[in-house]
Amino acid sequence: MKKKILLLFLSLFLLFLAGVITNLYLISQTINNLDYLVALHKVEIIRQELVINVQTVQANLYTTGTSFGKELDVIADNVLKLDNRVRSCGSCHHAPPVARSIKELQQLTEQYKDALSYFITSTADPQRIKRLQVVAADIGDTIIAKSQQMALTANKSLRKKTIAASEKVKKSKWILVVTLAFSFLIALAIAIYLIRSITQPVSELLMATRRIKAGELGATSSYQGQHEFKELIESFNDMSLTLKETNEKILAQMTRNQTILQTSTDGFALIGEDGHIVDTNPSLCTMTGYTKEELVQMKFADIELLESQLDPADLLERIKEARSLVFQADQKTKDGTLVAVEISASFAEMEGRGNFFCFIRDITDRKKMGAERLRVQKLESIGVLAGGIAHDFNNLLTGILGHIDLAMRNLDPDDKIWGWLENAKKASVRAQDLTQQLLTFSKGGKPVKQLVPIAPLLKESTSFVLSGSNVRCDYQLPEDLWPIEADKGQISQVIQNITLNGAQAMPKGGTITVRAENVTVEKGELPPLRKGEYVKIEFIDAGTGIEKKYIEKIFDPYFTTKQDGNGLGLTICHSIISKHNGRLVVESELGAGTTFTIYIPALKEESPSENAADRPTEILGTGRILVMDDEDQLREIVAEMLKYLGYKADLAADGAEAVALYIKAKEAGKPYDAVIIDLTIPGGMGGKEAIEKLRQYDPQVKAIVSSGYSNDPIMAEYRKYGFSGVAAKPFEIADLGKILHDILDH
Repeated sequence: MKKKILLLFLSLFLLFLAGVITNLYLISQTINNLDYLVALHKVEIIRQELVINVQTVQANLYTTGTSFGKELDVIADNVLKLDNRVRSCGSCHHAPPVARSIKELQQLTEQYKDALSYFITSTADPQRIKRLQVVAADIGDTIIAKSQQMALTANKSLRKKTIAASEKVKKSKWILVVTLAFSFLIALAIAIYLIRSITQPVSELLMATRRIKAGELGATSSYQGQHEFKELIESFNDMSLTLKETNEKILAQMTRNQTILQTSTDGFALIGEDGHIVDTNPSLCTMTGYTKEELVQMKFADIELLESQLDPADLLERIKEARSLVFQADQKTKDGTLVAVEISASFAEMEGRGNFFCFIRDITDRKKMGAERLRVQKLESIGVLAGGIAHDFNNLLTGILGHIDLAMRNLDPDDKIWGWLENAKKASVRAQDLTQQLLTFSKGGKPVKQLVPIAPLLKESTSFVLSGSNVRCDYQLPEDLWPIEADKGQISQVIQNITLNGAQAMPKGGTITVRAENVTVEKGELPPLRKGEYVKIEFIDAGTGIEKKYIEKIFDPYFTTKQDGNGLGLTICHSIISKHNGRLVVESELGAGTTFTIYIPALKEESPSENAADRPTEILGTGRILVMDDEDQLREIVAEMLKYLGYKADLAADGAEAVALYIKAKEAGKPYDAVIIDLTIPGGMGGKEAIEKLRQYDPQVKAIVSSGYSNDPIMAEYRKYGFSGVAAKPFEIADLGKILHDILDH
């Protein structure tokens, strides 16, 4: 664009320059013509003076000797003047025709002078004088005629030059007018072009800026400029669109921030430097119980922070000095309730004024979780102790039950001693249930599941709890109940805890309805249950009921409304059912009673008979069995059990000895049919390491894992670790016989 403007102005300058040069040339020629005309007029004046001089001399000549005649010196003087005029004529004419005429005139003048000289100086007779006078007069007349002829020629030339000069003046005027007119048109065209090229784009940009000023962000100009203006308009349009995009991003960010602030579960308060509350969010209103209108009328000092070390004014000053501060306090709400809060406050200047930005978080649940985590840690500590006690107790029970079982099998059932032993055996089984409760506290592990008929388990567990009380059970159990896949001991513990709760809720006695049925649950019907078959069990009491505010807390650790309760019974129940992929829910109405409902995964198989469950029969067999256990009494009693079942037993005190005996027997051609391995050997090779070494030597080894830690993960997923079967301590002869039969036949 700059080049175009420069070229246009250069063209206009050159046009003016050409016009000026042309006019100067024409003016110069006109001046030359005028000078020539002036010269011609001077010649004409000289010619006229020449003619006058000649005529004067002629008059003097004709009047000589009369009263009108001049003196001879006057005539001589006039002749000199005539000669001077003729000479001046010749000094300024150079054109050949004119020069020739002037030369002829000079010759005639010389002749005239000579004739006059003869005439003046003659003293001859009058006739000769007369003749000389006539000759001189004739020459003078010739000079006059010649002068007249030259005058005529000069006039023609003068007229011609005058006309030519006039034409050139007219031409100069025309050229000047045309130059001015054309220059005006060119200047007008340049002005129009500049208006269109400069002022129009500027006007378009001005209109676009006014639209943006009016709030129309992103306004653009559709004007298609050229060169720099095109780039300028494109840059302006890009700038406008970028401004709109940036503004939209800022607004979107502000909207997001406002949405986050308004929907945040944390409370927010914007507090001025003077301590007045400027703005809040809904969460703070919910947290404090005040409306926003009430809060913005308050000062920070009006909010009671009971546990803070400083009063509100000192806190604000401390926040201002530190620029940010995080502290915890108990905040009193409008209704007087205390809420544990954590306040994260910072100080910054905004819009030229200092402000405090305070985020208030309700940490009541966090504190509860912290306390609960501490309780869980305590529970885990107890679990470690309980697991150790249960392990040792189960080892003792294995010996006790084994000896009782062997003694009973050598007595007649009608024998009085057999009855005593039967009661001792039942007491030992109850003690086994106690160890199972201890193991519930033990950390880790999964239920050791087996196929369990639920009806006899319900009757046995509830009867045991209610024995000797004024509460009885009403069983509503159909005969076609599916068996459940569960850890019998853990499910028995759940049944006993729930039954005990129902009995305690009816101190004056009553009836607990125990109802069970087969149900099929669809996907998403009862979260978190998966789609499948379940046995639904309900325990319905007619006790005092549970208050609504306690319903959601009854499964929390250590929560109890009983003066002598420890708050662990229902927590254990909920944990056991969850580990079985089941569901435990409670419904209660104050004064009307409580219903606990359990969903346990079931198998659509024929349920084992109750008689079979009550009186298991041993399965005899033959073969060589290697028994590894670190306790001498346990090795011996297990060996006696195996001997009773028809097996031959060899004993090992730890895993290393068991591996050595197994390899030795295999190489001797007398391999063991199965190995019973204790899981935990203090100070020696345990069952996990032993089975790895045995499988390295013999991948087909058949091993049974045995432990008093029935909740150990290896016990629950024994096949994953290379075992073929599991025998949780304590076990009876019939249990051991069945396990051996299963792994040896399969």
